[in-house]
Amino acid sequence: MSFFTFLSSHSRLGGVYSLIGGHHRDVQDDDASSTGDDLENEKSIAQRPWSHPAWHRISSFAPDPSLRWGAVLLSWCSYLTCLSVLLPPFIPTVYNRLLHKKSTPATPSRPLSPTAYLDGLRGVAALVVYIFHFNYLWFPVLRNGYGSSGKDVLFWQMPVVRVLHSGRSSVTIFFVISGYVLTLKTLNSIYRGQGDKVLDSLAGSLFRRPLRLYLPIIASTAIAAVLIRFDGVFIPNIGGGDIPPRGATWQDQLWHWLRITEKTISPFRNVSGRQNLWGNDYNGHLWTIPTEFKGSLLVFLLLLAFARSRRWVAMTGVAIAAYWQMVQGDFDQTLFCVGLLLAELSIILPPALPILSRDTLPAPRIVRRCLKRLASISWLRHAVTMGTFVFSMHLMSYPELHGLSSPGFRRLSAHVPAFYKPFEERIQQFWISVGSITFILAVMYSPPLTLWQRRPTTCHNCCAQGPADSDITAVHHADSLVDVKQQPEPFLQRLFTNTFAQYLGTISYSLYLWHGSVNHIVGLRYLHPAVAAWQTAETTASATLVGDGAALVRAAALDAYAWKWVWAVVMNTFVLFWVSDVFHRLVDVHAVRLTRRISTWALAAR
Repeated sequence: MSFFTFLSSHSRLGGVYSLIGGHHRDVQDDDASSTGDDLENEKSIAQRPWSHPAWHRISSFAPDPSLRWGAVLLSWCSYLTCLSVLLPPFIPTVYNRLLHKKSTPATPSRPLSPTAYLDGLRGVAALVVYIFHFNYLWFPVLRNGYGSSGKDVLFWQMPVVRVLHSGRSSVTIFFVISGYVLTLKTLNSIYRGQGDKVLDSLAGSLFRRPLRLYLPIIASTAIAAVLIRFDGVFIPNIGGGDIPPRGATWQDQLWHWLRITEKTISPFRNVSGRQNLWGNDYNGHLWTIPTEFKGSLLVFLLLLAFARSRRWVAMTGVAIAAYWQMVQGDFDQTLFCVGLLLAELSIILPPALPILSRDTLPAPRIVRRCLKRLASISWLRHAVTMGTFVFSMHLMSYPELHGLSSPGFRRLSAHVPAFYKPFEERIQQFWISVGSITFILAVMYSPPLTLWQRRPTTCHNCCAQGPADSDITAVHHADSLVDVKQQPEPFLQRLFTNTFAQYLGTISYSLYLWHGSVNHIVGLRYLHPAVAAWQTAETTASATLVGDGAALVRAAALDAYAWKWVWAVVMNTFVLFWVSDVFHRLVDVHAVRLTRRISTWALAAR
C-alpha cells in the first residue's frame, strides 16, 4: 500500500470514527442507486451482523472489506464500554492521567464526620483479617507466641507487631464498632427527649438489620455455588478439604445451597458464645454473622428497655448485662454492650474536649470543670492515649498458640475469669477483647496534635456500608450534641481517616465476604507448588547433603519459597481488591438501596 493510499484510507476511517462517536453528518453517497439484485441480497442477509443501518454508512466511507470490518469492530467496541464497571477503580483514573484528560469538576464533598475514623478502622480490620487467613496458610509458625520456643523468635511474632496479622483481634473490633454505630442515632434521640424518633429509629434499624446482613451473603454464596461446578476453580487446602462441596448435578447443588442458606440466615438458630460455631459451607468465615445479628438484637433490646430510664440507670443496666455475659463466656455479646456504652459515653463526655462549654456538655458542673482543666493539659492527654494505645496493641497481640509460655503474656494468662482458664483459646479471646475495647477508647479520645495540622479531609463515601453496620449512615448524619466542625483532627484518628483507610472502609464488607474464596481460587494455586518445591529441597538436603552444603540448599529453598509468597501476595491481593470493589458496586450498594426501599415501603404502610 502506497503512502497516498494509506492517507486515503485514513481519511475514510475518520468519517467512520465520527459516526461511531455519535457525531452524525450528512454525506453524499458515491453510488446512490441500487439494483433489484442488491435489494434481494440485502433481504437475504437481514439477520447478519452487518445488516445494521450503520453498516451502509460505514460502507460508503470504507469500501475496502478489511477497512469495513475494522470499522465494525470499532463500533462494537463502543458497546463494551458498559463493561468498564468490571475494571478495578484505579485503572480509569490512571488511563485518564496518562492521556492528560481533564476530569469533570467534582461536586463539593462534605467534611469527614466525627466518627469517620470508625469506618477506616473497620476497613483496616477487614484487611488484617485477610492478611491473617492468607499468611497463616504459608507460614503457620506465625500462630506461635514470640519466645515460646527457641525457634519462635521471628520479628512478625513479636507483641504489637502481631496486630498487623491478628485476625481474631480484628473480629473483636468489628463487634465493638457495630455496638457503637447501631446505637448512636437512637441515643442522640433519647438525649434530646425525642421519644417518637426513638421508636422510629429502633423499628427501622431492627427491620433493616437482617436484610443488610444477609442479602450480600446470599449473592456471594450463590456465586460460589456456581463456581464450584467448574473443575479447577477452587483449590483445596494442603491435605484436602475446606472448599465448597460439589453436588452430583446442578439440581443437587441448588438444593444444597438453599439448605445451607436457610441455616445461615435463620434468626432462631442457637448461638451461644463460641461453643457451637458454624460458618457456611460456601464461606466458612461467615460464622461471625449470626453472632453479629444476635448482638444487634441485644443492643436494640437494651435501648428499648432503658429508653425512658434515667441515664445512669440505663448505663448501669447495660454494664451489668455486659459483665454477666462475660463471666458466662459469651464475650462477643459483651463487646456489643461495650460498644453501646462507648456510644453513650461519647455523648456524655464528647471526645472534642477542647471545645466543651457549660451549655453543651450533659454532665455535672464539677465534671465539666475537671474536663476543661484536663483539656488544657494537652501533653497529658497525649501521654494517656498513646500509652493506652500501645498497651491495647500488646493485649491484642496475644498469640493464637503457646501464649501461656510467651514472654509478656504469662502473668496475664492467669488473670481471667474461671470460664476462660481451662482453654488457651478462651484466654486469648478474653485479652484480645479487652485490648480492642481500650484500643477504640484511646483512638476515640486522642487529642489533636497542634504542631502538625493536616488539611481537612473530605468524605466521598459517607454513605458506605460496612461488614455489620447497616446504620453506619446514621453515624455520619446523626446530629451530634456538640458542634465539632471546627475541631482539629485527633492525632490517632489520622491513621484511619486517610484516603486508603476510608476506601477500605467502603469495601470492607465485600472484602470480608470474598477474601476466603479468593484465597482458594488464586492464593492456593501458588501455595501448592511452592510447598512441594520446598519439601523436595528439604528431602534432598537431608538425604544427600551434610554440613554447609545442606544448609545452603535449605537457605536457597527458603528464599525461593519467600519469593513465591511475594508473587502470590501481589496477585491474590490485586484480585481480591478487584473482586471486592466490583461486588461492592454491583451488589452491596444495591443491597443497601433495596433494604432502604423495602424499609420505607413497609414502615410507611401504617
